[in-house]
Amino acid sequence: MLSREADACYWIGRSVERAEATARMVDVYYHAALETFLPMALEEPRAGEGDEVSAIQWRSILVISGNLIGYEARYGTKNDRAVLYYFGFDPENPNSILSVWKAARENARSIRDQISSEMWESLNSSYLKLREWDVDQVLSLGPHEYFQTVRDYSHLFQGILNRTLMMGEARDWIDAGRFLERADQTTRLLGIQYYDPLTGGAETVSEIAAEAEIEAESDDGFGPLNLHAWMAVLKSACAFEMYRKTYRDGVKPVNIVDFLVLNSKFPASVRHCVERVGGCLSRISGSTGEAGTEPERLLGRLRADLIYARPQEILDASLHDFLNDVQNRCVMVGNAVTRTFLSY
Repeated sequence: MLSREADACYWIGRSVERAEATARMVDVYYHAALETFLPMALEEPRAGEGDEVSAIQWRSILVISGNLIGYEARYGTKNDRAVLYYFGFDPENPNSILSVWKAARENARSIRDQISSEMWESLNSSYLKLREWDVDQVLSLGPHEYFQTVRDYSHLFQGILNRTLMMGEARDWIDAGRFLERADQTTRLLGIQYYDPLTGGAETVSEIAAEAEIEAESDDGFGPLNLHAWMAVLKSACAFEMYRKTYRDGVKPVNIVDFLVLNSKFPASVRHCVERVGGCLSRISGSTGEAGTEPERLLGRLRADLIYARPQEILDASLHDFLNDVQNRCVMVGNAVTRTFLSY
């Protein structure tokens, strides 16, 4: 397979996964914020407050998606319309849902001989339908319907991929991109805890909890506000149901870290994704039990750290630092993949 074709496959996987992750994250946190801060939103705003409630809802999502600086450079306030447009439709935001879906479609069009016709038709038709939406329609019908549509298109494409594409290089490249992107997105979702999801900043959590008449935290540092946020993390990763079936003692940070970071069987956990990427690259490079290429060596080290890590040790040391390290190492793997295989 030519490097150009491999690159297109790799970015099809990453782009579709990024569109779904963005839709899932914004949908869950938009509605979780409304539920948590509805009492505040119904009150008469005080002088000078302006869009404070909207800013509370959106800051953490902009931070973890890496879009805060770019957004603030172009938009004055963090109101619902502006943020939904930015994440959903903004052509100048390369990570908006419409932008990444368009990129996946263009990559698929360039390698139609490498993928099945059903895969191309799925990406093409879904892009044309997504292009018919606009932010006014999203707000009038409710954001959930739009974001659910994006998720359904992503699941449809992945189902068609699994059903119609032969096992081979093209599939391995799509899966490598898909699972590397998923590992990165999972660390971002967990990292939102350190920007106080649904609050907009660690320095304001106590004030906001008091305003909304919500208990900020209990003696063990895990109160209703944090419980709500951790549940939103699980739902954003489409993990809530499987988590509850795996752990019977409720929603606890140590179990969430174990499930979303270290579990080898859950498809969105960091460890599972790293192992899947490693398998794809091993088949592509033809390695026989040895990590011969740079990205394989980086993945091997990361996988070993995830195998021997323990969730309580991660929390005790600093989950924030651990997630940043994993995220940076995923970026290093992506750069190494490009240098080793895809540069042309």
